[in-house]
Amino acid sequence: MRRLENLVGAAEYPGRGLALGRDRDGAGFAAYWLTGRSPASKQRKLVVSADEIVVQDVSGGSTDDLRHYTAAVRGDGWIVVGNGTQVSELAEARAAGRDLQLALRDQAYEPDPPIRTPRIFATASTDGTGITIGSARSLPGAEDLVQHPSLYIPELPPATAVTISTYAGTAAGVITSGIPEVVSTDTAWTSVADLVWGRLDPGLRVALFVVPLDAPSFADAIQR
Repeated sequence: MRRLENLVGAAEYPGRGLALGRDRDGAGFAAYWLTGRSPASKQRKLVVSADEIVVQDVSGGSTDDLRHYTAAVRGDGWIVVGNGTQVSELAEARAAGRDLQLALRDQAYEPDPPIRTPRIFATASTDGTGITIGSARSLPGAEDLVQHPSLYIPELPPATAVTISTYAGTAAGVITSGIPEVVSTDTAWTSVADLVWGRLDPGLRVALFVVPLDAPSFADAIQR
């Protein structure tokens, strides 16, 4: 398996990405990072509260659901992470006991043609088990159709994570992704932020957070 940070660094412009996994000692963590090409995309920050992490505008302009959204929600023994309005919707589905691989089918890619950015998400129990990761993406060759690749893993071994990103190309040539992958992460969870942040293009990176799954709130989030 490729290492998480090496996979992140393989694309100049990964857009938005996330990972759920267990570090070398078995501690569960969730990570989320965002990059941007336009001035508006770069003028964002993370706002952390006990049960939510929100991507917020800092320019004073109008709110745009494609750039400003809830990126993480914590419920009773679970977490949902993602890149848009689907995070809150899937959190409601999880709270209602729905299978999120099935709930994902209610989602479509973002309304931003011609790119058609995938909506990505991942969820896990706070003990690090029951991981589901997937996306709603445009089907290559039939772009108006929606594809829902997803992966369910009952329990990851230590030093392993699942990850997904919206893009896999360059800032000049955006290539959509939204395909889950399994990677290695053989460090402490507290090192993940610096490892991933260091592989993101300095001219494109905007923000990042890493949180321990078993903490009672998001207050212990590591931010960049």
